Amino acid sequence: MKRFAWLLVCLSLLILLGACGGEGKGDIVAFCELAEDGVGMRPAEGEQELAQLDALEDAAPPDIREAVTTVANASREIDEIEDLQELFSKAFALEEAVATARQQIRTYTQHHCF
Repeated sequence: MKRFAWLLVCLSLLILLGACGGEGKGDIVAFCELAEDGVGMRPAEGEQELAQLDALEDAAPPDIREAVTTVANASREIDEIEDLQELFSKAFALEEAVATARQQIRTYTQHHCF
């Protein structure tokens, strides 16, 4: 039980640090181009598609970055995932988390990309 409580405290701190961090604004034009090309809407296969997912994540504006990271992490190996919350999602609720994230990306793209 103590381990679980400690894990929750650590996750909370990581989430707080991520929310307060100085992450960039993203690049809406590059994000839209990649999203409209379907990047992230299916599992990545091969190095080129993984690189496109990385580019989508780098370009994502802050208000959609969490969803893009969820989709990108679904294609990453467990040891490549840095965020503990994403690691938890990968281990326990991957399909639902990715489906929700992809829908968020679609909705964001419909409202922000022309």
